[in-house]
Amino acid sequence: MTLDVRAKRSLMKFLRFVANYEDQPDMWEPYRSKPFPAFLTEQFRLPPALHDPLLALTLSPSSPRQTSTEPSLAKVARHLRSIGVFGPGFGAVIPKWGGLAEITQVACRAGAVGGAVCVLNRGVDGIEDNPILKSLAADEPKPLRVRLRDKNAADTETVTAEWVIGDENNLPPLGPTQSTVSASSTFSFSALAVTRSMSIVSSTLASLFPAIAEGVPQPAGAVVVFPSGNLFSPDRAQDESPLPPVHAFVHSSDTGECPAGQCVIYASTATAGPEGSKILDKAVARLLQNFGENPTPQVLWSMRYEQSSSVPHPLPPMSTVGTGNSGQSASADHVLIFPPSSLDLAFDDAILQRVRSVWEKIMGAEAEGFMTFEDREGIGMEAEGEDQD
Repeated sequence: MTLDVRAKRSLMKFLRFVANYEDQPDMWEPYRSKPFPAFLTEQFRLPPALHDPLLALTLSPSSPRQTSTEPSLAKVARHLRSIGVFGPGFGAVIPKWGGLAEITQVACRAGAVGGAVCVLNRGVDGIEDNPILKSLAADEPKPLRVRLRDKNAADTETVTAEWVIGDENNLPPLGPTQSTVSASSTFSFSALAVTRSMSIVSSTLASLFPAIAEGVPQPAGAVVVFPSGNLFSPDRAQDESPLPPVHAFVHSSDTGECPAGQCVIYASTATAGPEGSKILDKAVARLLQNFGENPTPQVLWSMRYEQSSSVPHPLPPMSTVGTGNSGQSASADHVLIFPPSSLDLAFDDAILQRVRSVWEKIMGAEAEGFMTFEDREGIGMEAEGEDQD
């Protein structure tokens, strides 16, 4: 891409602005819920040719017209500020296996060490007040009856719990005597379906992982973006609205996810159904063809799946945690439901604030030291020594 002097000046002006955009609300707040490209054009006169590279930095799964300004500025700023944070050559941390499963695994193991019990292959089938415990004083917690269901059978079992925490995907619809508490958020959420694929490729695609500087580790991950409208589906008329972008995260064998001499492509697009799968296949095929290798790299194995959740939209600031309907039982306030998780490809930092809000609700007056854990090193050794004595 070749930029003229005016475009370079506009780009530099935007980069200086986004470095501390929080201190200049007058420039962006009128556009907070408007499309990001409109903000770039009207405030910085950036030509359309520069919109796609900046949209790529947001990692937004939505089309440009559905990608609003406020979250886009936050993501571009975080990307630029992260360069070098983890040392020379590092601009981001990309999880293995195409998702955050490793974080979930760590959380489960940490919970188990702290005394939690992990129940596998069970879902919550129902939540209700415990009638046996209604004789307790008004200020005492009344544990809920939680009915668990085997996901592969009709068997159920009932346990009691003082608190029940989940989201709309893993908790049943709440009855009339129950309410919810959700952590406050600066965004609302609308439904979004994303099609994802994993492809193991017969080539290293080495040109995607060049050495950035002398003495820094070789990159093991790369992000390739097909901008909105760059790919067309055979099932869609040419005059229809452009398709959402396609993002492809390419991982080399240095990640340990595939044998040497191969790589893995994790692709996604906010298009559901068979059309989404066709678009991903087309994107992966074009990516492999554009390398110019002879023979053309082949997909050795692939899988596709669809994920439904939400996409964030800015809301006016909220100062308090939302609560359920008034006049309900005290135990009803002990069912806490998180807002739907975002399908954005960049980790949503707001998740931590939501977790903290729920944690403070549960801990009450004892809520001190969020995400501060006692050093457990040596605990097992001390116990072992006592047994030997």
